[in-house]
Amino acid sequence: MTALTDLSDLVNKATGGNSGTPENLWFHKVARIAGAAATAPIAGRTASLWTYDGLPAAGVAPTTAAIPNNTTNGGLKQTNPGGGRQKFMFSAWATGLVAGTLVLYDRLLHIGGLSGTTTTAQNVQTATPSPALTRYTNGSGNMAWIEIYTIIGTTGTTVTMNYVDQDGNTGVTSPAVTIGGTGFREVTRCIFLPLASGDTGIQAVESVDLLATTGTAGNFGVTIGHPLAYIGIGMPGGGGWRDFSTGLPGIPEIQTDACLAFLWFPNTTTAPEVMGGLSMVES
Repeated sequence: MTALTDLSDLVNKATGGNSGTPENLWFHKVARIAGAAATAPIAGRTASLWTYDGLPAAGVAPTTAAIPNNTTNGGLKQTNPGGGRQKFMFSAWATGLVAGTLVLYDRLLHIGGLSGTTTTAQNVQTATPSPALTRYTNGSGNMAWIEIYTIIGTTGTTVTMNYVDQDGNTGVTSPAVTIGGTGFREVTRCIFLPLASGDTGIQAVESVDLLATTGTAGNFGVTIGHPLAYIGIGMPGGGGWRDFSTGLPGIPEIQTDACLAFLWFPNTTTAPEVMGGLSMVES
């Protein structure tokens, strides 16, 4: 496997030369979940598009901890590179009915079935860990968040996680963040779990712990993801465009078996409908 060497190499491979195997992957997510209207997000607060209907098909709320990949419903289902090559994304675009920012990430691990009324530690992985990540295994740059699948309670409390950091230290405790109550309980809401001082990533999440009950069990989970790129949609119907050969974060690698999925950072309180495409080559 070799990296892209220069712009002419990219152009050559993007047009099918030297086994570039270009792939232009289209996506369309509508503001519905299992045919019903999706819950409106809160402006400025992150939502997950994992369970949104559209193309490709919607994902479902997971149960036990699992490692999603490029065959899992909810992901974009790109093809894996062949012949020992790497896959790279060199451009992306998106448009939508409302303004916001679309974040593409590799969904490394997820679990659901956790309760908003349980005040003892709720297990995610073990410190061993099990199941272990299969991509970005050193943890650097990996993020974790609470993902709400069924609305939890109106009583606000806090949540912490115990995790394995990028150096393999086990039992690290994150700072507490709010969960439950208005703005922190709604379906598709994502609540980022911060890292302890000095840490730069996560190899595993051992457990999460609510300080007190939210009053309603609902259904929430924990997701570990690795951010890859963002696309800004500045106005309804406007197009956001990224050329990674000329701007940050460089040309992102799409690892073999990656489960590509989206987070949404809304400008408004309207559930988004978005359409776009990713362009990728192998090298």
